[in-house]
Amino acid sequence: MQIMSKSQGLLIICLGTAMALLLTLGSVFAAPNGTVILDPPTAAKSGLPGTTVTYTLWLTNSEGTASITDTFMLDHEGNQWPVDLSRTEILLSGGASTDIVVSVTIPFTPTTTHDTVTITVSYQGSLLLPVSRLTTNFYQTYLPIISKPEDVCRPTGETYGTLPVTPETPSAETHPDINLAVRGYTPALAFLGLVDLGNTDSDGPQLAGLFSAPHLPSFAAVYQIYDWDWKNNQRGAPIDDPAVTLADLAAVPGEPIRVPDRTGPNTIIGENYKALVLYANSDRLTLKYTGEDDMIAGYGLHLENICVDANLLALYQQLNDAGRHQLPALEAGQAIGRARSDHVGVAVRDTGAFMDPRSRYDWWRGY
Repeated sequence: MQIMSKSQGLLIICLGTAMALLLTLGSVFAAPNGTVILDPPTAAKSGLPGTTVTYTLWLTNSEGTASITDTFMLDHEGNQWPVDLSRTEILLSGGASTDIVVSVTIPFTPTTTHDTVTITVSYQGSLLLPVSRLTTNFYQTYLPIISKPEDVCRPTGETYGTLPVTPETPSAETHPDINLAVRGYTPALAFLGLVDLGNTDSDGPQLAGLFSAPHLPSFAAVYQIYDWDWKNNQRGAPIDDPAVTLADLAAVPGEPIRVPDRTGPNTIIGENYKALVLYANSDRLTLKYTGEDDMIAGYGLHLENICVDANLLALYQQLNDAGRHQLPALEAGQAIGRARSDHVGVAVRDTGAFMDPRSRYDWWRGY
């Protein structure tokens, strides 16, 4: 057995102590010209996909002799995401330090939530102990779902029939009984709700049927339609009997607007049709519950502030341009357009006269 000398034992103890110190400090190691420190030993940052995150490291050659310069090599390992070092070869004299910029590029479509790169230092081809571990995370952004506003005027998908009419009304666009815009209307100060009037029309169109789920909506506003001076062919004063001749009914923008039904005998005007379209433009309709192209006899409706279905509008324009020998014909409950906003205007006619659309027993039976 070889016996160790005292001096040899002391050398082994000193070497063991130095190695333990290296393992404990991690980022500090003995260099040929003193002690070298790589700082920080760890770091973490985050960024958005497609961006580059940068780290600044400091390499220090401390406790060495200023007149002696050592060359250190820097490299990286363990990463999946692209990494770039600002310098890979560094000359450091004793007591000097310098910075190294490490750039990590996060992919546009990362397959992992983070990536770690280890920066290493070597001297004369030998890898040295200290490292710097840099962990980059990408922000997982959760953007609010922004849906495209639904088109309130989208088609209903309905198709429409036609019926012959007589007599034919020329110039419907400018006729004060056919196009309500010719008369116009003004706000009224009156009760916003149903009223109980003395006379009852047992077979009048039921306005709850304007909506897919028939119901009594709230009344948003009421109006007086202007009378017409037929002798002088001009607008007259607002009609004050009844006190209300047009009402805005609350609606959901984009909901289908349908043909209110009439019940009772003799309500079919041809085949299975209940009403004709006497006038249509992009946001108003005039309906008639008899087969004549006028408002002289029978029930009629003026509907305001609706998106008239594109198929129905095109059919009306075609038939109107052809001389109005036929007009679009509608079945009860058939969709004729959609609510343009949060209300739909409705006026009721009976043998030419404007009626009160709030009348419970006439147009809202059962409510």
